[in-house]
Amino acid sequence: MDIEELMILVEKSRKSIQVIEETLFDEIRDRIRELEEIRKNVELGEEILRIDDELRTLRRIQRKLFEERVGKIIRAVWAEVCGTVSGIEGLENLTEKEKLFYRDLYSLISSFKDKVLFGLEKAEVKELVEPVEAGEKLETGYVVVRVLDNAEFEGIDGKTYKLRKEDVVALPSLNANALIKGGLAEIIEIKR
Repeated sequence: MDIEELMILVEKSRKSIQVIEETLFDEIRDRIRELEEIRKNVELGEEILRIDDELRTLRRIQRKLFEERVGKIIRAVWAEVCGTVSGIEGLENLTEKEKLFYRDLYSLISSFKDKVLFGLEKAEVKELVEPVEAGEKLETGYVVVRVLDNAEFEGIDGKTYKLRKEDVVALPSLNANALIKGGLAEIIEIKR
């Protein structure tokens, strides 16, 4: 594990979400555990100082990388729920675990918003957007909407959308849901 590369990754992560291996956090955690085990069996001296230094550095990198990535995910979800543009770059670089966290957080905040603003409990909230069935041109999880007002945002699929009033577009269902709830779009029923 190259600590210099990890430190560069942390620095780049301050600006945008960087591409990382799905297992990066597992690898860092495993290396920390390995060093802790080695430390138990090492006598006092320079070796223990080197191990302590590497442990401190890895823990700091692990924490900073986690905080940078999760902070950006939270801000992006918040913007989507509010129907605004987050300006967060690199959402297409989320790991699978982070994508799941994004969806769960979006669902949680949206449900809370519905409860507080509209007095609706989760059981009462009917899903506003049903994904279009898989077809030749649309993937499952996309919804066709008519845009009611101009909007620009980065979609959950990593694409930047610049929508104009009266556009008819296929959007990821999470993005379509946010636009519909915000009054910026309406669903188009597709008859088969």
